[in-house]
Amino acid sequence: MVSESRARELNALFASVVPELDSPYAKYPLTASSGGRNQWVDPGKGKTSKGEPCFIAGSGGWTPATPTKQDYAYGPGPLGFGYYHFLTRESYAVLYGRMQSSPPVACCAFTSGQRRIVNDHEEVKKIMWYRSLGSVPDDAQAQKDAIAIAQGTAKLVYNYTQNEQLFLNAVGTAAFIGAN
Repeated sequence: MVSESRARELNALFASVVPELDSPYAKYPLTASSGGRNQWVDPGKGKTSKGEPCFIAGSGGWTPATPTKQDYAYGPGPLGFGYYHFLTRESYAVLYGRMQSSPPVACCAFTSGQRRIVNDHEEVKKIMWYRSLGSVPDDAQAQKDAIAIAQGTAKLVYNYTQNEQLFLNAVGTAAFIGAN
């Protein structure tokens, strides 16, 4: 469990790095008990408790001049470009993609202030990554889900490379036996 002071610190960081995250729906930590939600809302069918849609179609790609909407992230998703509500997992995938493609610029003479900007960006991006993969809107569970996905990928790569090595060793052994 994260301390209350750490949660306040991360929420302030969210708002400074990605202004859209200054939303009650995006507050850290997301927990099933905090919002009473135990599943993500389908952006195509779902509505908020206020009756607002969880997806509002947009008119094209995102630019820094794209207007923001309270409680929404604008970007590409399964329903096309538009505003995805923070009740949807897709909103966090939108923000993660945006953060991944436009990191802060730091010159070669890294100062402590520049390092903090980059570290803050990476911290928020990591949480957006977890939330974009989470099976439920819960930060602790989302982190576990992301780790499980990474472990599964690592195991697949390991097994694949082991099979390659076995094959190459068999070919090498056959070539050696055939030469003698």
